[in-house]
Amino acid sequence: MRYVSGETRDSSCIFCTKPEDADDVSTLILHRSRHAYVIMNLYPYNSGHVMVIPFQHAAELAELEPEVNQDIWRLVPWATEALRRVLRCDGFNIGLNLGSIAGAGVSEHLHVHIVPRWEGDANFMPILAKTMVLPELMPITYAKIRAEMEISELHGSPDGSDIVPQAGAIPVVPSHKAIALRRTADGSLVFPKGHIEPGEAAWQTAIREIDEEMGLNGVPSGWAGVLAFEHGGKQRRVSNLIMSAEPGPTFSEHLDSDTELYSIDEALSVLSHEPARDMLRAVRDEIESLIESPQ
Repeated sequence: MRYVSGETRDSSCIFCTKPEDADDVSTLILHRSRHAYVIMNLYPYNSGHVMVIPFQHAAELAELEPEVNQDIWRLVPWATEALRRVLRCDGFNIGLNLGSIAGAGVSEHLHVHIVPRWEGDANFMPILAKTMVLPELMPITYAKIRAEMEISELHGSPDGSDIVPQAGAIPVVPSHKAIALRRTADGSLVFPKGHIEPGEAAWQTAIREIDEEMGLNGVPSGWAGVLAFEHGGKQRRVSNLIMSAEPGPTFSEHLDSDTELYSIDEALSVLSHEPARDMLRAVRDEIESLIESPQ
């Protein structure tokens, strides 16, 4: 309602000011390329609605430098495939509204819409009530899409062949007011992670890994960050989500064996690798809120 009433609007171009903020999570920026960026639409037409936007302020495609146009149309199919893996959608609406007469909400700065579609998604709510029903909170959808895009072929070599993509989690166990860490065979304390199986999206891998490795039933709660390292002669890149998790049937078999529970401060002192500690520090507020939320 603040948006509809105009309270949030000012004279600046929102698509120019958004990238100036260093916090991509709060601005919903999913990826920054050289000449363009991918961002979630804060007022989506459908779940997973993202936009590809040039950094260059321009209202028409003809105004863009050639390399900017190339970057935009390189990002569109890449983002589309990432959305397909994450959301299992049946199709897409992809396009631009050039000019306010064509329906552009921000006509002075062009942007390409990518809107996932599912069979039957245009039900009576948008048709009669002019209201969209979104099945999950924006931070959760953001985390799922960001996790997928962070391990895609755009990172590393041109074809991504030298990077082993993995997914992991910071499992938060609100019922125990703790974070779960995994103890590896060499005694290290780490966040759980694993290889992405064929047909899995990164967020699905993270859920499977905390189940198999810890006996925890988890659901995504937010975006945690990326951990990159070398192991076995290969570069590995791990997308990590914050997971709200509760003990499953096999949790007792893992507890105090290969799974240990710690407070945030304790976890920061016992985690074996500094990048993991940095990631935890960066999302401490979100985790504290999750731990203290009513059960």
